[in-house]
Amino acid sequence: MTFKFTGPSAHRDDYRRVLDVSLPLVAGMASTTVMEFTDRIFVGNHSVAEVAAATPAGIAYFLPLSLFLGTVGYVSVFISQYRGAGMEGRIGSCLWQGLWLSLLAAVVMLGYSFCARPLFDLAGHGETIAAYERIYFRTLCLGAFFSLASSALSGYFSGMGRTRPVMVVNIIGMVVNIPLDYALINGIGPFPELGIFGAGLATVSASALIFILFAGLVLAREGGQGLGLTRWVPVPSLMKKVLHYGLPGGLHLFLDIFAFTFFVFLVGRLGETALAATNIALSINSLAFMPLYAFSSGTSVLVGNHLGGGELKKAESVTFASLHLALVYVLPLCALFLFAPEPLINLFAPAGGSPEAFAPVREAGVVCLRFVVVYLFFDTVGFVASGALSGAGDTRYIMWATLICAFTLMILPAGTGVLALGLGLTFAWCCPTVYIAGLCLATVARYINGPWRSMRLVETDTPPATKV
Repeated sequence: MTFKFTGPSAHRDDYRRVLDVSLPLVAGMASTTVMEFTDRIFVGNHSVAEVAAATPAGIAYFLPLSLFLGTVGYVSVFISQYRGAGMEGRIGSCLWQGLWLSLLAAVVMLGYSFCARPLFDLAGHGETIAAYERIYFRTLCLGAFFSLASSALSGYFSGMGRTRPVMVVNIIGMVVNIPLDYALINGIGPFPELGIFGAGLATVSASALIFILFAGLVLAREGGQGLGLTRWVPVPSLMKKVLHYGLPGGLHLFLDIFAFTFFVFLVGRLGETALAATNIALSINSLAFMPLYAFSSGTSVLVGNHLGGGELKKAESVTFASLHLALVYVLPLCALFLFAPEPLINLFAPAGGSPEAFAPVREAGVVCLRFVVVYLFFDTVGFVASGALSGAGDTRYIMWATLICAFTLMILPAGTGVLALGLGLTFAWCCPTVYIAGLCLATVARYINGPWRSMRLVETDTPPATKV
């Protein structure tokens, strides 16, 4: 089997199904992206040092969190396959395993918050930036449970193919977060001026609201549908299965974030201008990254559902449809980043600051965004292909491919070039671009030739999906 474009008319139903599942996820992820994007703008308007601290601290927080998010969020694939196989009575127990794992992971994140001082002292970003990094990092760690449990609950709705609640809840969280974020950072009305601490506090508050809304929807609307949602006790055998398949998926996300964490900390060695420009470029890149992650999640759900029902041809078809739609979303953004980078970068300029003082950051940011344009195409293809593999349960390959590509194509070359050879920002940005392209090729090769077509997560009497 090879990739080929067969045209929209050949897959009209598949485009509709992908849009039905993925578009609400894209909207939900977009709302999260808007929250993060406006958060960086508000922090940047408050202080250049704070915006330089926000991305390293945010990545250092998200690094271990991603391991747990990927693991607990994988319940969506189990739920989709159980649903496809007609075994709805096991769905509730899957959800509860994700919630129990969320609680355990939150305890780990609480302990991790005590590592703030040695972690950011090691980064060597200067005492002013390091102090801001510690504040933001600790605040986010203390509210990790809400993000983790929300991932499991949203995975339930995604796995059931009902992604509109995910969209609505995340949009509500965004609507609350943005004004609260601005007020807490700048001290508007009755709120004190808290700077970067206010940004973290607003993020945690929005996460708590999202968790409450998801939990309320499950309790109020889903309890009487024969899905086993009252089976709240831990089931060791099922939890072991979730960990067996979900943990490699979490490790894949962890390794990817680790590589970029290393990259951001490494760029910090090149000076505040390079670090600020990189942070701004990565924040702008999030306009594409989070929706692409939503397309990948939607692909996983649809592929899992079709494989659970023994429908391989439909699983392949929705993968192509998802790829086409993801490219339609990304290519206009690439054009915007390439032809109009300055207006986007200027959004991060400090309020009342000198344009001349911000000019070096703007010039470096334009260079960074050119690299973003190049790797976004590969990222799009890789995200969709990995989503299909994850929906089948082929998460270990994705984990190993990410590990090998991250270290050989990004971490080792970037570290050697910047630290040993004294190369600058342009070389540093070449490394993540090559890494993403290499990982994309490895993932696509596995999709074309790999064993995912015969894989199955759930125990049924239905034979593995076969090509028709």
